[in-house]
Amino acid sequence: MERNVKHLCDTGFDILVVGGGVYGAAIVREAATRGLRAALIEQNDFCSGTSANSLKIMHGGLRYLQQVDMPRVFESIRERSTWLRTAPHLVEPLNCIMPTQAKLMRSRLVMSLGTGLNDVVSARRNRGLDPARRIAACRTVSRDGCLQVLPALSDRGVTGGAIWHDAIGYDTERIVISMLLDACDAGASVANYVRACEPVIEEGAVVGIRSEDRLTGESFVIRSDVVINAAGPWASEFLESAGVKLSTPCHHLALGINLILKRWPVRDMAAGLTAGPGTPSGGRLFFFVPWRGVVMAGTYYRPHEGAVDSAAVTDEDIDAYLAALNSCYPGVGLTRDDILMAHAGVIPAAHAAKAGKEPPLMRHYRVIDHGNADGVEGLLTAQGIKYTTARDVAQHVVSLAMSRLNCPLVPSSTSLRPLSGDVVGDLAAFREATIEKYRESTPLPVIKRLFRFYGSGIDAILASGDHGPLLDGSSAVLAREIRHVVNSEMPQTLGDLLFRRTGLGSNGLPDPALIRSCGAVMAEARGWRAARLEREIEAVTGTTNLWQAGIGTATSPC
Repeated sequence: MERNVKHLCDTGFDILVVGGGVYGAAIVREAATRGLRAALIEQNDFCSGTSANSLKIMHGGLRYLQQVDMPRVFESIRERSTWLRTAPHLVEPLNCIMPTQAKLMRSRLVMSLGTGLNDVVSARRNRGLDPARRIAACRTVSRDGCLQVLPALSDRGVTGGAIWHDAIGYDTERIVISMLLDACDAGASVANYVRACEPVIEEGAVVGIRSEDRLTGESFVIRSDVVINAAGPWASEFLESAGVKLSTPCHHLALGINLILKRWPVRDMAAGLTAGPGTPSGGRLFFFVPWRGVVMAGTYYRPHEGAVDSAAVTDEDIDAYLAALNSCYPGVGLTRDDILMAHAGVIPAAHAAKAGKEPPLMRHYRVIDHGNADGVEGLLTAQGIKYTTARDVAQHVVSLAMSRLNCPLVPSSTSLRPLSGDVVGDLAAFREATIEKYRESTPLPVIKRLFRFYGSGIDAILASGDHGPLLDGSSAVLAREIRHVVNSEMPQTLGDLLFRRTGLGSNGLPDPALIRSCGAVMAEARGWRAARLEREIEAVTGTTNLWQAGIGTATSPC
């Protein structure tokens, strides 16, 4: 993956995608693997905005079954299986529990019927999956069985528990990077820190994007037959820059926040717990998800007004959030000291929130063909909020784009195509063979960590035998890993490296010594001067919120 801005300027594309989150990455991969000349630009780093904020769950659609939204149920089940099949090193099954109560819709009987129906409609969920990645059947347990997992709920009227199974992404930023790597392998061109200033409109049709390289300040035009606006919450701002009236996918926004907690009493399975009375979130369901040695709690929503870039997590947000989480589980007593990191993102809302209520989120993805809607050809806008189904949305969007290009409709292959780093065959056998292959030259914790993040790509890091020193024994990070990522995955800042490539900072800031060691290796590879390195380290160490974390120094000189 090479950042080649000159190539973007000199080449005409079939499809140009604006936005490097999960939807944009899925679209450019879909386009490239179908043989189109495809490109993508992102104004900051890939997956640095809304897509960085996720509970990491690949949902199988159980909540949509409750709403009798069967198309979304089947879509979710299918796409969850796709992730488990095409990225098994990054996506694995997740066990979940929810207490049942005497209330009818939360009773053990109703939950048993619901989870049983879920098993029926997802009967084909494990077809073609590695045995270690198969989704087990749902079940209910007795009151005693539920309290063995959640003992502090003994006075909350618990009648039993419903246990179901979903999937979880080990590192969702890594999934986005893997999609972009695969897109580039298929011929796409991608670049971060390139801002889409405005669409270029000629004779009533969009023919490209006037852009700015934020690393150099250079302005240029990227020409394309079709432009796909996948800028997430920035989609409306981009459309407003056109100088003509264009339909927007949504008119209201919400800020969603998930917290990374270092202390939570239940770590062997995810739990859906209801906030107690007496808090603004009383009766609301929160999820507590074990993830890479910590626990994610989410999700808290509030309306967001103003420019997307102005979004910020406030003290009031944290206070309200902690009050709600503490009310979910008696005696836990969470404080600010228990928060390792806040993940936040601006997402589309269906309509304005009522006073004192959370904003209702957009339920279904939206695709606007601006030729039909506004008489401006060559422009599509795609927007959604669900990580799990981004690939399926991309499939529909690219099919629409191909019809507008009047080219043969090549079928999609991404539901079967291995993601970059995928392990084909028996995952456990490959893992053991990898350990055996490198155990004499590389500490076991290093091998295990690299395998989880890079899958079969571990060979590109370790095969030469010249691994370099361990930068930090507890984190099992190699200097060679950092050099490999810097040279092949386009990080422009230390924040890009730590938060969105290696995962070292996404579940809480690493030790300051490791931050400095990684920075020193990157500085050597990038040719940074000492002052630039210090600015990069300062930007990372001051981060408490993953929303656009560590991107501010990308435009600084060396």
